[in-house]
Amino acid sequence: MTPIEFAEANVVFGPPPGLEESQCASIPACSYQMVGGPLDGCSIVVVAWKPNAEDLRRLNEGSPVFLSVIGGLPPHYVSTSPPPKPQ
Repeated sequence: MTPIEFAEANVVFGPPPGLEESQCASIPACSYQMVGGPLDGCSIVVVAWKPNAEDLRRLNEGSPVFLSVIGGLPPHYVSTSPPPKPQ
């Protein structure tokens, strides 16, 4: 899958310290703080990934989506729906 620009993106995250762009590419994201509801006050970062033909084939065959995070695993949510609109 390839990270993509999307309408709500308002920031670009670069590689973490110690890694080069060739090791960990920059990624467009939407970063904001939730207002209201059960996540009121939580900072949210959303990125979008577009599957290629091989990804789609695997997904249609029931393969899982794997999420790899360098340096630890913060709380996250994976979806095929766009994020809620920032308030």
